[in-house]
Amino acid sequence: MGIATAETAGGANGGSILLSVVIATTKAWPEIQPCLESLHAQAVAIGAEVLVGDGHGQGLPADVAERYPEVKWIPWPGGSVFFLRELAMTQAAGDIVAVTEDHCTVMPEWCERMLAAHRHHPEAAAIGGVVENGATARLIDWSNFLIVFGPFTAPIETGTQRTISLQANISYKRRVVPRKLSRLGMMEFLFNRRLCEQGEILIADDQLIVSHNQTWGFWGTFAAHFHNGRSIAGFRLQHVSWIERLIRLGGCTVLPAYLLWVTQGPVIRKRRLLKPALASLPLTALIVICHAAGEFVGYIFGPGNSPRHLA
Repeated sequence: MGIATAETAGGANGGSILLSVVIATTKAWPEIQPCLESLHAQAVAIGAEVLVGDGHGQGLPADVAERYPEVKWIPWPGGSVFFLRELAMTQAAGDIVAVTEDHCTVMPEWCERMLAAHRHHPEAAAIGGVVENGATARLIDWSNFLIVFGPFTAPIETGTQRTISLQANISYKRRVVPRKLSRLGMMEFLFNRRLCEQGEILIADDQLIVSHNQTWGFWGTFAAHFHNGRSIAGFRLQHVSWIERLIRLGGCTVLPAYLLWVTQGPVIRKRRLLKPALASLPLTALIVICHAAGEFVGYIFGPGNSPRHLA
């Protein structure tokens, strides 16, 4: 399956593309519409391209070429978000490859500020920003958000960091972007760790801001985090020995406490989101238990179909 729509933008530097923005979607149109509405005009202004990996098959409207001429539509029905992001990355032409999610909206000038950040940090392999919660009506949605993005809510410390924001708000120099498809695709959480292990520099920039607008529902949230845990285990199994597999399997017993510490600790110390963090803490504790159960199952049986259950 290839590109169904390919309207490539000419960049402001005489034809080459400075920025590619990659988005994966597994839901039908118009799920991705708010994201594209926040992003497309920016892309046009700087001559960027937007690549949408579509695992649904109808993630974009039939008139996408007229509505969003800078969008390249890459349909791959049944693909997981991890596979779709890597698929789009392998087709990206930009010097910088940015990633956001179909349920995110980006701030004004996000594209321009992304390029400016990379100009200011030519040494950086990857640059991440701030992720704020756009789904604030229910405690379960706060828990869903904070367990993943809590450490990356404002304020963040600009500069070199070991961990930066993940697939909602991140960009990579083209030299480190995968050029070939792997079996499961790309999980930014593990990819960023490998970059650090290879001596690459990761930068956080508090001027890059997106809003994360996701709700799974009550029971759906627990299921999603089980599938996320199993997916992480499945990705890790591609690179670990049997000894490490057993160690990680045993580590699942203490994983919930660890996850609470590393994700909620920064939120509590920042204090800005202390009220929703504390109010949602019992739900967050249940979520990390589901996540740990998912990793436990994943280390025994592999990822199964869990990657396809995530969006």
